[in-house]
Amino acid sequence: MSLLQMKHICKSFSGVYANENINLTVEKGEIHALLGENGAGKTTLVNIIFGLYTADSGEILWKDKPADFASPREAIDAGIGMVQQHFSLVNKMTVLDNIVLNLKDNSFFLDRAAAKKKLTDLAEKYGLYVNPDAVISDLSVGEQQRVEILKALYRNVELLILDEPTGVLTPQETTQFFDVLRNLKKEGYGIIIITHRMSEIMAISDKVTILRDGRQVADLVTADTNPEELSAYMIGRELNDDYHIEGSPKKDIMLELKNVSNHHRKHSRHKLENISLTIHKGEILGIAGVEGNGQKELAEVITGIQKTGEGEILLDGQNLAGINIRGRYEAGVSYISEDRLSDSLITGMNISENLVLREYGKLPFANHSIINKAAIRKNAAEKMKQYQVRASGKSGIDTLVKLLSGGNQQKLIIARELNDHAKVIVASQPTRGLDIGATEFVRQQLIDQRNAGKGVMLISADLEEIMALSDRIAVLFGGKIVGILNREEATVQKIGLLMGGISEEEAR
Repeated sequence: MSLLQMKHICKSFSGVYANENINLTVEKGEIHALLGENGAGKTTLVNIIFGLYTADSGEILWKDKPADFASPREAIDAGIGMVQQHFSLVNKMTVLDNIVLNLKDNSFFLDRAAAKKKLTDLAEKYGLYVNPDAVISDLSVGEQQRVEILKALYRNVELLILDEPTGVLTPQETTQFFDVLRNLKKEGYGIIIITHRMSEIMAISDKVTILRDGRQVADLVTADTNPEELSAYMIGRELNDDYHIEGSPKKDIMLELKNVSNHHRKHSRHKLENISLTIHKGEILGIAGVEGNGQKELAEVITGIQKTGEGEILLDGQNLAGINIRGRYEAGVSYISEDRLSDSLITGMNISENLVLREYGKLPFANHSIINKAAIRKNAAEKMKQYQVRASGKSGIDTLVKLLSGGNQQKLIIARELNDHAKVIVASQPTRGLDIGATEFVRQQLIDQRNAGKGVMLISADLEEIMALSDRIAVLFGGKIVGILNREEATVQKIGLLMGGISEEEAR
């Protein structure tokens, strides 16, 4: 008996198919990978499974019986759980309170001792160790992910859907996480895992279903395929992971931080402490570390969003002390923020308007406060072509940014920030949430900036990305630089240990 069967599933939005004639079968004790670019239909498909969307046509069988989940509650009650990229935990509540929240049998008279024992037993059985009395906000991102999985297991689910689950984990945590999945598989759980990482698909999955443009293009047994074949099915060609990196970094220093600490902020999880580092002309300096260890603070101190408490920041010899965000941008500091929707784009404005947010008051876009709409539109058309920004409609430049895919939104930011006068590009999580095709494009753009003699700070939770692109790698832990390694000496093991707080001497 199959756990889940989806037959000829169709779902459209505004007349455009997000899923067209999709067939998917997940067995008990199977890890099934779902692969595809952004916009391929993966999220729509799992949202149908989880009751967030209703299919226009087709049939769903749950344990051989017809099923049509009208809500996540119905899906959970049937035995389906989903852990999304953005967790649905209440930060001010404890682990146990989050676990029992919204349970059908929960009441004022909940037997907390029994609930805690059940939670502890589950955690021990599957290697998901976490303190039931800990407050969510005090947990690491990896620990919060364990809580989400435990929340599903506590509800006796039989099918677990995981959306990009390793994006927030160290290499060591990823290894442990895969052990958890293997334990669940042995117990007969069905698992659907959405990931863009080919190495993970090959390491953990039993089968792979590949979607492209809303259609199913392949169903493969993982043991019978390889990353090259998966890439060819997904994007219509093999993945290019041989990036064109020219020469060595120059001796000239483009950006230097001397004993920098950030101005204390109550809501800043980690205070930067005595950060000293350099980025040379024609160099990519990778910043590795588990999220929440000062990466966001480092980016914001350099770009002027946060104040520098102590120390100096020098850009090509110029002291940036006292210079605001706009001034630093004009001096040559460009910023690709980790949160494109909150920090970098105005989603209710169109493409052409977003492309001039940094320079809307300057020639040729304005003259004495008079807006030159023709110049703005011309700039947008040129940038969209150069950076392969795709939008629907006859006049793409008028498309509202909120209607673009994540990949096209990110290309839009890059088109704006990688300008001629940029000297240093601070790129924070530049490929997060992007499909393989968009990721490949963004990475090559950063390398092109390096090859052109600019300095690039690459802050990324993707260790494979850090190691593929960086000339040197600095590791942040607890707001401090705990080690800086040259590309030649950097290994996943060494960096992973540094990310966990092991000293550089011990890591070597």
